[in-house]
Amino acid sequence: MGNWVTAFAAAGREMREGVCYAGRTVRLRVRVNLAGGTLRLKFANLFGDKPVQLGPITLWNGRGTAEVTFDGQPAVRMAKGCAVMSDAVFLPVRPGDTLTVLIYFPSALYPPLTASGVYPVERSPEGDFTSDPDFAADPAPLVVGENIQIPWALPALENIELFAGEDAGVVAALGDSITEMGYWTGPLGEALETENPGKLAFVNLGISGNRLLYPTSGKMAEFSGNCFGESGLARFERDILSIKGLKAVYIAMGVNDITQPGSNDFAPPLSERCRLEELAAGFSRLQHALTDRGVKVVGCTVTPFGGMGGFCPETLKLWDGFNGWLRRQAAAGEIGLADFGRVIEDPARPGYMRPAYDSGDHLHPCPAGGKVMAEEAERALQL
Repeated sequence: MGNWVTAFAAAGREMREGVCYAGRTVRLRVRVNLAGGTLRLKFANLFGDKPVQLGPITLWNGRGTAEVTFDGQPAVRMAKGCAVMSDAVFLPVRPGDTLTVLIYFPSALYPPLTASGVYPVERSPEGDFTSDPDFAADPAPLVVGENIQIPWALPALENIELFAGEDAGVVAALGDSITEMGYWTGPLGEALETENPGKLAFVNLGISGNRLLYPTSGKMAEFSGNCFGESGLARFERDILSIKGLKAVYIAMGVNDITQPGSNDFAPPLSERCRLEELAAGFSRLQHALTDRGVKVVGCTVTPFGGMGGFCPETLKLWDGFNGWLRRQAAAGEIGLADFGRVIEDPARPGYMRPAYDSGDHLHPCPAGGKVMAEEAERALQL
């Protein structure tokens, strides 16, 4: 006996560079911590205003390959807003395997605008390379502006499910850039998977710039669409509740709700600065949806941001108030608590990170800060 369990998941947001995938193959390499012999893949066309097509698609486990089909066909066409699940794919997967996903996007058709930046991919030269898992990747990065180079984002793929043992499960992290960057989720995921080989998958569902209560707005939305994603509340059902075998969720959101409005020319308007009651109500909505399903909730206090553009007496008060509310919820036994704010705050300067944990922008912790956050998150889980 067994169950479908989500072995991999990605959070989609709008990516305006989707056209750059046309006529090329993308390669995703992802480590899988579960065991099984049958997989299925889910793809989506969430953004854009035209149908998209993808395929052929192949999987490689390091020992052999398997073709992904849809109703027996090697390609699939998705209407705007639609998602599709592949046929069952028979390919043995062992804990610790690196699964390579090869997806070809036909050049003559509109490519997807939905992508996840959490999991960068490699892009092939022009052509279908789905039969060559070791193709030489195109070295050219994606260039945004004059001096910004970012890796290619994962297009269209939402998740991979594996038919695994009945005791297999998933831990997920819902968050923003501090989650997406992987400085705390990376070491946490490695620790959880090492301690639970073949039994536990960890998935990172962070989106840079993401807010719990509001979607991308202001000039940023005019410039690059919904690049910061739909609000945490809006994407929660698709990104979190759809996970098969879900055991626990870290909710690590709030810093952008607190700091973004009015912080710079591209930021949302000050009218979108939330009140403590609104932020607490949004968190509670997610919390109860999960606990009603028997899923453990770990609330993550918001990390300090003293010194950045959104720092002011009003946002400092909101930060302190929301973190205090989360701590009271934990003390009452309503949630588990990963007190990120406490472990990386500078005791000599309330609202600021310890210098050793600051990446330099006063918002994002560096790898050293991520390490202590991961230790705190692991302590808080207690499955």
